Amino acid sequence: MSLKAQEIPVPVVVDTVKSGRFDIVLFSDRTWQYVNHDSIMSIVRTEDSIKSHLFILENKLYKPDSAAVFSENWDTVNIFAFGNIDYKRALDTFAIPVLSDSAKFYIPVPGYVQSKFGWRWGQMHNGIDLDLKTGDTVVASFDGIVRYAGWNAGGYGYIVIVRHYNGLETYYAHLSALKCTDNQSVKAGELIGLGGCTGRCYGPHVHYEVRFKDNPFDPEWLIDFETKELTVDTLILTPQKFGHVKEICEAQYHAVQSGDSLWGISRRYGVSIKYLCTLNGLTEESIINVGQKIRVR
Repeated sequence: MSLKAQEIPVPVVVDTVKSGRFDIVLFSDRTWQYVNHDSIMSIVRTEDSIKSHLFILENKLYKPDSAAVFSENWDTVNIFAFGNIDYKRALDTFAIPVLSDSAKFYIPVPGYVQSKFGWRWGQMHNGIDLDLKTGDTVVASFDGIVRYAGWNAGGYGYIVIVRHYNGLETYYAHLSALKCTDNQSVKAGELIGLGGCTGRCYGPHVHYEVRFKDNPFDPEWLIDFETKELTVDTLILTPQKFGHVKEICEAQYHAVQSGDSLWGISRRYGVSIKYLCTLNGLTEESIINVGQKIRVR
C-alpha cells in the first residue's frame, strides 16, 4: 500500500483506511494515528519510506487486570520487583491507560523541577527532582497500593514505591519521614511521606520516578510539571523510547585505583579523554578519587 499525502501546512485528515478490524486515519503531513482494543500500529515516518511503503508493526495493547497487576512480582523487600532494569522487557509496544474514568491525578509536590530525566555526570538520572522544603507533604500521584516503604542504602534514602492499577509504579525518594506502610491502599493526593534529603542527596527535594516493570522512563512523557497536569490519556511506550535502558544495560565503568589518571584510563579503554569527560561531566583538569566510578562506554 502506498500513500501520497497533500502538502498542506496544517495537518488535516485526508483519508481513513479500513482493513478488516483496522481503522487507520491518514493525515496530510504524512503521519497517521491509530489505537484500538487489540493492537498498536506504528509507522516509519520518513519521507522516502512513506512514499513507497506503509510500514506497520503490530504489537499489543497493555490491558491491566488488578489481580494480575498486584500479584506479578509483588515484592515488599526489594526496591526492584523484577530484578532491576532489563531492555528485553522494553521490546514490545504498550498502550497504557493513564487513568480510569473516575480516577484522579495529583502532582507529588508543587515545587519546580531541579533536575530532569537523562544522563547526568556519567550516570542515568532515572527521574525528576522536584524542589521542596524538609517536612513538606508528598502525596501519591495516582490510586494504587504501596509496594515498598522503607530505607534504601543504595542512595534513595527513605523511599515509597506505589504500584498503580495500570501496572506503572511511581517512586518518591529522599523522604525525611514515611507516612504509609507496605501493602497499604492509597488514593491519588493522599499523604505518603514528608520531603527531606536522606540517602545520596545534596539538598531537600523529592526524586520522582515512573517505571514500567522496573524500566524507568521520562515522567514528562505523561506529566507537565509546569501546569501540574497530565498530558496524555493513554501512554504509548515503544521500544525506541527505551533506548536509554539499552544504553544503561550496556554501559561500562572503571573503578579508579591508586595511580590512575584520565589519560591512563583513556589509553586502557581506547577512548579519548574528551569522550570520558563528556560521559562523566568532567574536565581534563578534574581530580578523580580512588574508588570513583568512571563511565568508559
